[in-house]
Amino acid sequence: MKQILFVLISVAFLAGCSKSGGDTTKPVVILNTPTGNQEFAAFSTVTISGSIADDDEIHEVHIIVTNVTNSSEVLHVHTHVDAKSYNINEVFTAQAATTYKIHVEADDHVGNTTVIEIQVKGI
Repeated sequence: MKQILFVLISVAFLAGCSKSGGDTTKPVVILNTPTGNQEFAAFSTVTISGSIADDDEIHEVHIIVTNVTNSSEVLHVHTHVDAKSYNINEVFTAQAATTYKIHVEADDHVGNTTVIEIQVKGI
């Protein structure tokens, strides 16, 4: 009987622990370059730069560049940050007559998520 009581108390204690600790603040994502609808000459380098910050700690960052014209992934960076800030600095090469979707996603350790998406075009 004591073992059952111990298990019930342990389960109740663990269920009462909240992982979030009340954190409802999403990470802040600032994308400096490129700007939405910016155009790039064919075969030029597109630099994705910016920063991400969180009041607690960033868990992971995804930077995904998709060729919208044929739905292929051009770049996919997945980084486990585990810090309060992260600097974005990635590049890809623009192709002529191609539209790209740049997707930047940041999650903190309790699941608060921020997503920024823009499109740019190779001409």
